[in-house]
Amino acid sequence: MVRNLIRLLVVVMSLALLGGCATVIKPIPAQDLNPKLKSGALIQKANNFEVVMDTSASMEDPYQWNHFAYTSPLKTTKLEYEQHLVRLFNDTIPNLKLTAGLRDFAGQRWISRPYDTKLWYGMAPYVKEDFGKSIFEVNTGGVESPLNLAIDAATADFKPLAGKSALVIFSDGLEMPKAPASAQAMKAALQDRVCIYAVLIGPDPTGEGKQLLDQVVKAGQCGFMVTGAQVETAAGMADFVEKIFLGPASAAAAAGIPVTLPPGAAAQLDTIYFDYDKYNVKPEFKDAVKKNADYFKANKAANVLIAGNCDERGTNEYNMALGQRRADSAAKALKAAGVEEKRIKTVSWGEEKPVCKESVEACWSKNRNAMFFVMQP
Repeated sequence: MVRNLIRLLVVVMSLALLGGCATVIKPIPAQDLNPKLKSGALIQKANNFEVVMDTSASMEDPYQWNHFAYTSPLKTTKLEYEQHLVRLFNDTIPNLKLTAGLRDFAGQRWISRPYDTKLWYGMAPYVKEDFGKSIFEVNTGGVESPLNLAIDAATADFKPLAGKSALVIFSDGLEMPKAPASAQAMKAALQDRVCIYAVLIGPDPTGEGKQLLDQVVKAGQCGFMVTGAQVETAAGMADFVEKIFLGPASAAAAAGIPVTLPPGAAAQLDTIYFDYDKYNVKPEFKDAVKKNADYFKANKAANVLIAGNCDERGTNEYNMALGQRRADSAAKALKAAGVEEKRIKTVSWGEEKPVCKESVEACWSKNRNAMFFVMQP
């Protein structure tokens, strides 16, 4: 609260100059995703979306960042940087029939802002040019950061709409502790009709912003969080937009890909699955581990290879390490069930061998696993 009070004083002093001003930052030429649609490789998977922009007083903080068209780092505010990213997001969306909305959140301000959250565009048929104009109509507001109220309002915006919806939050994640509960309420109300995504704006030296937005995204049970730096390039934003709006055309991809046995394997036994970003063996897979252990205790000549796997979120390096932890955790459980340690080998496949390729929780949950293979003597 104290931080935002100080920021608000700065905002009020410069309001006449800042309010409603259009950016002069050159737009990044967006990557064209339409060829992937035209080729039939990808199809539309989201029917509606709403962007929620953080316009609280903290967004008036100065922010320095690199831009492709300038030799020196740009010195702007976090709000201007946020608007730049939302513009690139809008420019990257391919030719799809969508219902769209643009909402902000900031505390009320005497006379000039008698609301906590406002719908600046929509909910209406998506028109890229009109949506783009709305991005630069927002300006910084009051002291509070009521992301929870924006999520509650977005829930109401999505409720009457058919099809799948995507909530895309751009925020620094600061001083908004009620937001995860509102995200949980959104998921309870809309269930599998909604996924939540977030873009972390600005520096986050204490990790407060990332922690908060992680909680909001996880409450949605599908979607993911990225940093502004990850999507400030055309390629980075294209990857983000593609995962939100597009999915593989093949029904087989959604249903699952048959696992190819690794060299030297004779068979595959029961697979166990893990929660997002976790590697502990859950109690519900105790019977699967015991069943696999019983096989190896009855077949003394056979050894076991355990392969740990991850969903596509996270860097390759992180997922390789997480996959190894999952394989090691499964190996420890198998050893505890009576299989000699010398017969067990582990490997991490990271995110490289998914059994399902859609960027949705239903697929990601299948890819977070440890597979048990019977290795020939």
